Amino acid sequence: MRIVDVTAQPAGAIPLAEVSGLALGRTRGDTTVVAAIGDRAATIAWAELAADGAAAPLKWQTLPLSHAAGTRIPQQDPQLEAIAMDGGGRILLVQEWPCRAEYIDAVQRKVLARFTLTVPDKAGPQALRRSWADPTGSHAEGVALMRDGLLLIVKEKDPAALLEFGPAGDAPGGFGPDRWLPAGQPWYDVPDSPEPFEADLELLACWAPSGGTSAVCPDLSDADVVPGGNLIVLSDKGRSVALVPASAPAPQPFSGAFEPDVVWRVSGIEDKPEGIVVLPDGDVLVACDRRKSTKNLFRISRGEWDRPGSIGPV
Repeated sequence: MRIVDVTAQPAGAIPLAEVSGLALGRTRGDTTVVAAIGDRAATIAWAELAADGAAAPLKWQTLPLSHAAGTRIPQQDPQLEAIAMDGGGRILLVQEWPCRAEYIDAVQRKVLARFTLTVPDKAGPQALRRSWADPTGSHAEGVALMRDGLLLIVKEKDPAALLEFGPAGDAPGGFGPDRWLPAGQPWYDVPDSPEPFEADLELLACWAPSGGTSAVCPDLSDADVVPGGNLIVLSDKGRSVALVPASAPAPQPFSGAFEPDVVWRVSGIEDKPEGIVVLPDGDVLVACDRRKSTKNLFRISRGEWDRPGSIGPV
């Protein structure tokens, strides 16, 4: 594991208090946007990227989630911690508690599906099951969309882990370049129904950080996918970013582990970093949880981290 020191620079402000997640809408031939959510109020903020995919300047717009027909997420204290966007104009919002997600058509402003994220008995380590069942415990902090309606969930702590969720009975596929949802594709094939589709997604596999990883990333806050297909994982307490290579399930799917090839130690950010995305031009945006909607967005330029061998092929 190599350590690279990088510096983040201020990049403006997202008009949300307590930002808790970032996402990038990777579309084919359409406008690409950055979206953010916070855990103070159920409001989505988004900004269009420039035609060349550059980060600045970003002009943010906001929309209360109450405008989405069928939502069950409360407007105040929504417990929203993770957001993802697919290529079909749809947004996945993940609550920390209750452990559930809503799949929303952003154009029609309606909820298409609701998912409960469950950890069955004997699935995963006992400490993970206990934490997942505890309303005050650690649950979803980040999310990445995978093929076949699967999710990779980032669990913050007690224990920190990467978790693969999918329909009961599905075999885990692991994560990596051939498992992420391709650009331009919808994540989930929702049955045609006047009411939101309801389903459970169960824990299929988990990966714990290695001991060396925990030393530099003591918790896990969010994740995104770099152009080469590796996973980029943000740590709040570590003020660090880990570049994690592809990983298949272990022979026992609940005994896997992960270790990054590279860890960035990030300076220039004092508040809690809780959201991360990699932009098309290679710059990285990091959003912070602040009570005020000021000075909560930072950028790590590609020149800071793009050194030989830093992330693998791009």
